[in-house]
Amino acid sequence: MAGRGSLAGLLPFADANAVLLDMANEVLPKGKKKKKKLSALPNYSRSVLAGVCATDPFRRMDYFLKQLEATGFSGVKNFPTVGLFDGNFLQNLEETGMGYGLETEMINKAHRFGLLTTPYAFNEDEATWMAKAGANIIVAHMGLTTAGSIGAKTYLTLEESVNRVQAIADATVAINPHVIILCHGGKLLTMRL
Repeated sequence: MAGRGSLAGLLPFADANAVLLDMANEVLPKGKKKKKKLSALPNYSRSVLAGVCATDPFRRMDYFLKQLEATGFSGVKNFPTVGLFDGNFLQNLEETGMGYGLETEMINKAHRFGLLTTPYAFNEDEATWMAKAGANIIVAHMGLTTAGSIGAKTYLTLEESVNRVQAIADATVAINPHVIILCHGGKLLTMRL
């Protein structure tokens, strides 16, 4: 946000969930809900999803999700996400109760509230957890996008991305074959087949 890369949302510059609510007034008037339901998924002409920082220790997630729905959001995703971290830092987050499990719990609560759920998953285990949590759509994340003036320079190859997306898809459909699989990030936008 504010001309910075998406990783800025992972750093302690501001309260990501408060920024989300501030931005709602700018973004939500552009989205319009359709009343009619054509499938198991909510049918929206322009769905507006909230990127929820589920590891926020100062939010009671049940109330926050209800607030987001009342504000006009159609669904949620887990962003900012600890899934972008790895190594000792991620292990320490997990060991101290600030890990990906909180994101899975948030998706499960949102699913139970009837919100559209579109979490990022970075590997097969996370895809399995999110499918069990009730995700409608799982977005296989291939790392930071590489396009634009602030794009990442480090990325997976096309072959690595294809293999990772397939592994995430296989893990997901083993739990729920009705989950939609999308992919995002890395060099996917600019790669040619």
